[in-house]
Amino acid sequence: MKTTVPLALLVVLMPVVSTGIAFPPGQSDQAGKTEIREVFNDVRTGISQGNAAVFSPHLHTQVRVTLRGGVTGLYSANQAYCLLQDFLRDRKPVSFTFTTYGESESTPYGTGSAAFTSRGVRQHAQIYVALAAEGGRWVITHINIY
Repeated sequence: MKTTVPLALLVVLMPVVSTGIAFPPGQSDQAGKTEIREVFNDVRTGISQGNAAVFSPHLHTQVRVTLRGGVTGLYSANQAYCLLQDFLRDRKPVSFTFTTYGESESTPYGTGSAAFTSRGVRQHAQIYVALAAEGGRWVITHINIY
């Protein structure tokens, strides 16, 4: 049996296939990429300033959080904010830079390295942040600091 794909479906899917990122409905390639950059910039700024409130508006309703020291799980946006704020309050940020941006199965992500001081001791950490399209915008679904 031969199956055919309607031309209208191909036209709709073509922008998604060409970029590899599935932008929220009604969002163009350029607008989607701009929003993704803004989310990652807010994460970078928030971590660098030790202030999770900078990027908390971008948290999904359920966020997978993994923090150095054993905190790991799926948390509500409010719980994730509190955990991240406490983590950043206990460590004074020295530096943070995203070194890699990519996409995996239509999920933009960024990885980078950070340095913190805690009780006078410098610590280094790797950071991973993943986004997903939800409700017409890009939201943070994963934050790992290890």
